[in-house]
Amino acid sequence: MSELTRHVIVFESQPFWEPELQRQFLDEDVIVGACRSVKDLESRLARQSYDVCVADLTADVTGLLRWLGVRLDQSGIVPVIVVAREEQQSLEWHVRELGAASFTNEYVTGKQLAAMCRKQWNHQSNATL
Repeated sequence: MSELTRHVIVFESQPFWEPELQRQFLDEDVIVGACRSVKDLESRLARQSYDVCVADLTADVTGLLRWLGVRLDQSGIVPVIVVAREEQQSLEWHVRELGAASFTNEYVTGKQLAAMCRKQWNHQSNATL
């Protein structure tokens, strides 16, 4: 692993995005890990630095919204990409106001989600220049 290794944490109730992102980043220096609860997500973020968090809103709507609200007051927070169902569209602005970097409730492919992660990395790199 190099100093440029990227780390992605995926919060979802069942393995879906984690293995898909692992496939998308197969030829890149990216480590993708997963967690199944908000408590586990908080624990992992406290122990390790991640470049982006992909969160499936359907895994725990209430817990994820609560977590987003709490982390608003923290510095050095990881950008969060929220993936939701079409019927959760009404939560988009609430999620964004709580600090999510991106929100999608449309069907996205693994390739598109990987591109969303890269976009966040590029945004972070440009912000530190």
